[in-house]
Amino acid sequence: MTEIELVGIDADDTLWQSETFFAEVEEKFIELMSKYSSETGLEESLSSNEITNLRVFGYGVKSFTLSMIETAHLASGGNIASSDIKQIISWGKELLQHPVILLDGVEEAIRELASNFTVYIVTKGDLLHQRSKIEDSGLDKMVAGFDIFHEKDPESYLDFLIEKNIDPKNFLMAGNSLRSDVLPIVAIGGHAVHIPYELTWDYEKITDGTVPKSGYSVIESIRDLPSFVSELHG
Repeated sequence: MTEIELVGIDADDTLWQSETFFAEVEEKFIELMSKYSSETGLEESLSSNEITNLRVFGYGVKSFTLSMIETAHLASGGNIASSDIKQIISWGKELLQHPVILLDGVEEAIRELASNFTVYIVTKGDLLHQRSKIEDSGLDKMVAGFDIFHEKDPESYLDFLIEKNIDPKNFLMAGNSLRSDVLPIVAIGGHAVHIPYELTWDYEKITDGTVPKSGYSVIESIRDLPSFVSELHG
């Protein structure tokens, strides 16, 4: 029998919408830049700059906003107007202040899971923004706690589990990202559940060749998570 002592659940695009709003801003950014350059590939340049900047700025809206400004400067040959820089900054502020919109079935699923298991929200990114979203969601009152990683890698998960005195084989992690929520858990011998979301940030995408053939499960909706965990728990 599998004993699940701790359930971790990702936040962005697992509990609430996130990438959808980034995609909307990116579309507006591409339209804004069309008056400076007709060259294609601006989306790829923005994505490349953003991924490169992760090592300096980390994850989140602030990093994304700075990457848009850098991309705008390069694409315009340094001729980007200050008014357009101001517009880009305003989009970043809007993202930071956007209301938390829970995905369908989240509240019910969390309530049911938390009634039977110890549940933690496990996310990564900007500490203040992620904490704010968790608290605004109201889910912090339903779960045992939350943890905001600097990076979701095997070492970070192991540190988290050591702190909680949980063996990886008794830990289940559910989320929308194969890179962040599945592969690290498979690597440490835990139970991983992939809940795909309609949009995936470029950084979180992985090539088919690096996707393990086994070692994790896939469910269509977070609504299915409570029954899945209960059945696994036996």
